[in-house]
Amino acid sequence: MGAARHVACYQRWTAGQEAGLGELEASSANAAAGRATDGELRAVVERCMRGYAEYVSTRRALAREDGAALFAPPWCTSFENSVLWIGGCRPSLTIRLLYSLSGEGLEEHIEEFISGRGALGAARGMGLLGITARQLELVNDLHRRTLRDEDALSDRLATLQEDVADRPLLPIVRERATAAAAALGAGASCDGLATRTRLVVATPEGAVDHEVDAAIGRYKAGLGRLLEEADELRMSTAQTLVTEILTPRQAVETLVAAKQLHLKVRSWSRRGEAAVTQPARSPVTLPPAPSSNP
Repeated sequence: MGAARHVACYQRWTAGQEAGLGELEASSANAAAGRATDGELRAVVERCMRGYAEYVSTRRALAREDGAALFAPPWCTSFENSVLWIGGCRPSLTIRLLYSLSGEGLEEHIEEFISGRGALGAARGMGLLGITARQLELVNDLHRRTLRDEDALSDRLATLQEDVADRPLLPIVRERATAAAAALGAGASCDGLATRTRLVVATPEGAVDHEVDAAIGRYKAGLGRLLEEADELRMSTAQTLVTEILTPRQAVETLVAAKQLHLKVRSWSRRGEAAVTQPARSPVTLPPAPSSNP
């Protein structure tokens, strides 16, 4: 039942991405033709971000039920899972996307601006999106903060993963292994040890084990908390970028590219995996080699 809710959440999100992309592309075309005002474009961006906020809210509830299920979800392709960071894309990916959209020339301007080797006019627009020097300064500051927060969450995830080799799981594993070995040995004559051993060994494989379930549950809860914070960072980074730094038209173009990237990567990776899992073709029977005898 829980897995079905996770899958349904993702399917609704993907359907929303497709619908949102259509609206954003139409708005982009209208803006290019001069048929859309900043107010209209801003309303489209706000609707897009509301959909994202609703998705994050739903995932928060699911993460509290089973956070581990969202770290390598089976409804995603193996390629999609390989690029996930704490159950989703890296928050800084949105900023990297903006840099890419703005063109190769913008990267040179960024390096010059950060190092102080270049002077950028305050009103000068750069790249395909027309990013100004002031916007670039704000984006760079957001990027630094986002990377710092990503690193902090990554460190906490590493600690949580390393804790698998410590309490509470390791003592349980060692205790069960010792008890099982004692049960098989001929010297387990102590009544207390024998009684304890019988209790441990008598638990069949796959049976309910409350002690183990509680220990694993603690790890899942920790993963769920990390995922909630990662989702909030993803949301706040995108929100700051498209509603506080970029103009409405720049925000629309950035969101169009983000949704296109997500949907195309999913489509292409699904196609690739489908090809790999197709039944192998029947081997081709080659004709016998010609005899070397005259």
